Amino acid sequence: MSALLPPTAPGHDPLPLLDQAIVLQDGSGSTPTADDADDAGGAEWRDFDCHRALADLPSVSVIIPTLNEEANIGWVLQRMPGWVEEVVVVDGGSEDRTVEVARALRPEVVVITEPRRGKGVALRTGFGAATGEVVVIIDADGSMDPNEIEHYVRAVGEGYDLVKGSRASPGGGSTDLTPIRKLGNLCLRGLVNLVYSTDFTELCYGYMALRRSSIRAMELVSDGFEIETEIVVNSLRRGLRIAEIPSYEAERLNGESHLHPVRDGLRVLSVILRPRTRRPVPSALGRSIVRPEIARNTKLL
Repeated sequence: MSALLPPTAPGHDPLPLLDQAIVLQDGSGSTPTADDADDAGGAEWRDFDCHRALADLPSVSVIIPTLNEEANIGWVLQRMPGWVEEVVVVDGGSEDRTVEVARALRPEVVVITEPRRGKGVALRTGFGAATGEVVVIIDADGSMDPNEIEHYVRAVGEGYDLVKGSRASPGGGSTDLTPIRKLGNLCLRGLVNLVYSTDFTELCYGYMALRRSSIRAMELVSDGFEIETEIVVNSLRRGLRIAEIPSYEAERLNGESHLHPVRDGLRVLSVILRPRTRRPVPSALGRSIVRPEIARNTKLL
């Protein structure tokens, strides 16, 4: 299995397998020692943090869209909280060993091969397959810390339908935003705030958690990166409750981003200006709810 693990990138701390717990085939678990690791044999390895296996959280599905992320997906799955019941990898036809690495590290992972390209297509496919009460979206490139998932899930548990991460709110940040992406995000966010009388600090960022029972009401149709904006805008139009929490974005571990700022920025603009088939529900409009205290203990990379 270790041969499939990607190298640790600068700025991203390694997570040794001996820091994980062994969950045996019969379901028993224990804190491992070096001898345990040698004697485990056919035991199934799974990230399981006894201190964070919190019974009061709703059930969680995590959706990870992938396309040739062999060098990154292992880092993400190694850090996935053990109490996450379901991980859905929607693969867009990777030509590398992305799927093999995912299955080696998390044998129970749900893998869906989606021949149609686009992040929006992948997420909509994942939404249809997810079974958890809360659905979390996270990228496969290592830029988003899975340790933040708990804070998103807790916010949904407080009654919100959509919880969106913000790199611009206190406690958040990014080492990955280029000047052109930062400018584009500023302009597009300003337009949404103007049109919908909100005060969001973030728009084009894909780390989110959604109440699964509310996804159908969002009526999502986008195929590309613009789906992140469509989720927000359609939630506003349907009167869903939205919260922002701080989030930290690191640089991609390996490879190049599939995002094209100009092309995808124009698609986001078209979503914002798309003719409204329904009038906005007043209860959705007004001040966004920023909850820095929810992410107080988030580990910053």
